Amino acid sequence: MPKEEEFLGMSLFDDTNNLEINMDFNPDDLEDDDNIEIPNEEEEVQDENLDEQDNLDEDESPEEVGENEDQEEEGDESDENSPNIYSSFASVLNEQGLLPSLDLQGIKDIKNADDLASLFKGEMETQTKNYLLEKIGQEGYEALEKGISLAEYQQYQDNVLTLDSITEDSLRDDIELSKKLIYQDYLSQGIDDKRAMRLLKKSIDAGEDSIVEDAIESLGSLKVVEGKRLERLATERKEQQLLDSQAQTKIDNDLKNSIYNKTEFIKGIKVNKSIQDKVYNSITKVVGKSPTGVLENRLMKERRENPIDFDSKLYYLYELTNGFADFSKITSKAETSALSKLEKDLRRTKFEGSGSPSYLSDKESYGGIGSEIVF
Repeated sequence: MPKEEEFLGMSLFDDTNNLEINMDFNPDDLEDDDNIEIPNEEEEVQDENLDEQDNLDEDESPEEVGENEDQEEEGDESDENSPNIYSSFASVLNEQGLLPSLDLQGIKDIKNADDLASLFKGEMETQTKNYLLEKIGQEGYEALEKGISLAEYQQYQDNVLTLDSITEDSLRDDIELSKKLIYQDYLSQGIDDKRAMRLLKKSIDAGEDSIVEDAIESLGSLKVVEGKRLERLATERKEQQLLDSQAQTKIDNDLKNSIYNKTEFIKGIKVNKSIQDKVYNSITKVVGKSPTGVLENRLMKERRENPIDFDSKLYYLYELTNGFADFSKITSKAETSALSKLEKDLRRTKFEGSGSPSYLSDKESYGGIGSEIVF
């Protein structure tokens, strides 16, 4: 253990490089100790405050400075959400040709991210429409809007062009073409294949002139039929959409009745309105799309993302419940687990021969009902 003098000496001259020795020191200067002024801590604090006050603007108080800082922070935050950001961004995209359909007169209406997203969706729809109008024309675009597929419209176009290219002279020069037109005309009228062949044979037996005359009539008939193809397809699509809508409405009603009219999905396990809502929303709520564009609920999405684990558990539960018909094994297992836990909790409380907990049998610590605890 170092001596006190050695310890003090080491600490005092620990940093000899910064040590400055004043050889002009006069001991007489210490005689009047009463004149030595010791700084007051409160005075130092006041001096510091005065220094800070001097650094402030002459026309501003500390409260005003604080308020200005708050306003600047609020201003910065408001600038981030300012409509000008989104409108300016949209304006730049318009100049770069990415939003060519943007109405610059209404650009101030772009106030948030949702407005900007709607703008992009509208632009995509506009560009798609313009592309289709360029490729298939107004008639084709209207056909698509009525539910007619692009393949069906293209087939219609091919048929019209083919029929328009056939003339009376080409029918006389090509008897086989004439026969095909007659046969196709019979089929378009709803005549079955065998009967159409018998009728065609009568024309053939009558000679080539009869075949050509029948072919000319069939050509005009097919043009009329083909001209009404789009109208017929549009009517069929509309009727099919109505049937699909009615079928979907029935499915939705049956689903609601199945969920909300039941007090239990599994025998012996009651459900309340909250659980019913969760089940219904889990089935009907769309959470996204698959890579192929199919709308998905949560279950469909999770199965697609991890099909092996999902199907393994699903089929295990299916087999365990005998095809979702018997949940007794699951419920009995849950009850067994609950009973086991209860037994473990009971074993934690020690009992003696009297049948009472041990602390009640200890006379030194408890004197019975109405007695005081003995410490």
